[in-house]
Amino acid sequence: MATVDELQKDHEARLDTFLAGMTGKGGESDWALARALVHRAVHLTAARKSAEFCAIATFLAEMVGHAHQLMHSGGDPAKAHHDVVH
Repeated sequence: MATVDELQKDHEARLDTFLAGMTGKGGESDWALARALVHRAVHLTAARKSAEFCAIATFLAEMVGHAHQLMHSGGDPAKAHHDVVH
């Protein structure tokens, strides 16, 4: 039986193919797509009760740190921070 990490890699590979035609239409479009994916993922997980709330919250928190690291790697670190206020 495949592990969650192995299943995730497989899903991500299929998503890469699916998303290839949906990205690159501008920053706002890519941001809207990212928001839609996260929103649908939360609904899918809640509807199917495939993870506990704490697991979802922990994973989302890890992804926030991951996004921050990705946006600050290489180049000018200040470029990652725009005028978006939480």
